[in-house]
Amino acid sequence: MVSERYHGRFYSGLHRVSTGIPELDDALEGGVPKGSWIAVTGEPGTGKSILCMHYAYAGLRSNDPVIYVTTEAEFKDVVRQAKQFNMDFDEYEIHYLGGEPPVRRPWLVVIDIFSLLKTAKQLTADAAELERKRRFAALDIETLIAAINEAYAILGVTDERHRSPVRHVRLIIDSLSAFWADKPAMARKYSYQLKIATHRENVTAYLVSQYAMTTKSLDFEEKVLAYSPKEDSVLKLTVAELIHKRCMTATLKIPTFNFRSNKIEWCYLKGIIVHEAPKELFEVITESGGKIILTNDHCLYFIPRSSSVSKAVLGRAEDLSPGDKLITINQLPPLNSSGGEVKVEKITSIHVVHPTSKYVYDLAVPPNENFFAGTEPVLVHNSTFGFGLEHIADGVIHLWMDNVEEVKEVKRYLIVKKMRMTSHYINAFKLSIMPGKGIILERL
Repeated sequence: MVSERYHGRFYSGLHRVSTGIPELDDALEGGVPKGSWIAVTGEPGTGKSILCMHYAYAGLRSNDPVIYVTTEAEFKDVVRQAKQFNMDFDEYEIHYLGGEPPVRRPWLVVIDIFSLLKTAKQLTADAAELERKRRFAALDIETLIAAINEAYAILGVTDERHRSPVRHVRLIIDSLSAFWADKPAMARKYSYQLKIATHRENVTAYLVSQYAMTTKSLDFEEKVLAYSPKEDSVLKLTVAELIHKRCMTATLKIPTFNFRSNKIEWCYLKGIIVHEAPKELFEVITESGGKIILTNDHCLYFIPRSSSVSKAVLGRAEDLSPGDKLITINQLPPLNSSGGEVKVEKITSIHVVHPTSKYVYDLAVPPNENFFAGTEPVLVHNSTFGFGLEHIADGVIHLWMDNVEEVKEVKRYLIVKKMRMTSHYINAFKLSIMPGKGIILERL
């Protein structure tokens, strides 16, 4: 049942699409807005694929045709796992793209690696190009776009007169990370390309982004700027101190930068995510002597020295060079308000260093998805894998788990980081996966 506290207060005329999980629908004023693209982000094992199963099955039960793109597993394994949660996809007509033409109109079209390969063959007659597509079919965004458009036609929601679906369709892509796994810097470009080509008013999509274990994160001893209510002051805390204070207070605030208003804002720290440290980290030193140590894949906002326009872009350590400029804090705004000032500092050098512990860490600081870190704090992005997808998404549902080596058990969580046209529940849920039921959410 949708909470009366939220339902109808905002955008009462908006059609909402059920997620298939009652607690999540309740947190979203009844479901996600129709026509939205929802990024589902998180590490392996957090429940992203099961979240997609709920969404797809809820669609079939409400007479919505479904397109299910799977790059991580065969769909027969999805069907088998879904049955463990009382979701039987075999009750509905399923068509595998690339197979024999369907005898009856299907309710669900599956696009897998083999479907993408057949679509790639149709797109090119060049032998060398075909061989490249054969090896990298799952990484070709143009192939994916063509396959989705073909699926629209098979479902009967488009025709020669209507290139845009004339009835509502649910699209699941699990996961999009396969399309930029070897080139994460292309994530934003590919995400925009996909949305421009396939996004329609009658299509509501779940797009999974796989956070890899070492695609982001700060060194354990790295300093982060934070407000500590216990000291009632702004402090430079190491990640270790931040973890301790987070457990003690759960009310830490982090300064973040809003690029839309060009103001620094205070936002609550929603989580600290742990990853296994890579063999090498990168130490970036600025002209003031400040430094930050991070993985190669953790993005910094920087202004290239070759740029004629002072506009910040996101780049990994390997994208940076001495002479590039980083965004740093000049003056913080008062607590619980926005404002303040930022400035830019040149990079003087970049060095390879060894991690000081077995793990590296990242902060979850919605809604701006950035924070200030380093001895002279510079602006860094929350994450790398998926940052392009999150920027074009209308909503972001993030899943994570506690470090199992520290807590000695699997503890999963879910939070809605953003959702357009929705006054959504802003705290985290504890996420459980139950046989016969699937995902169960409990408000924290």
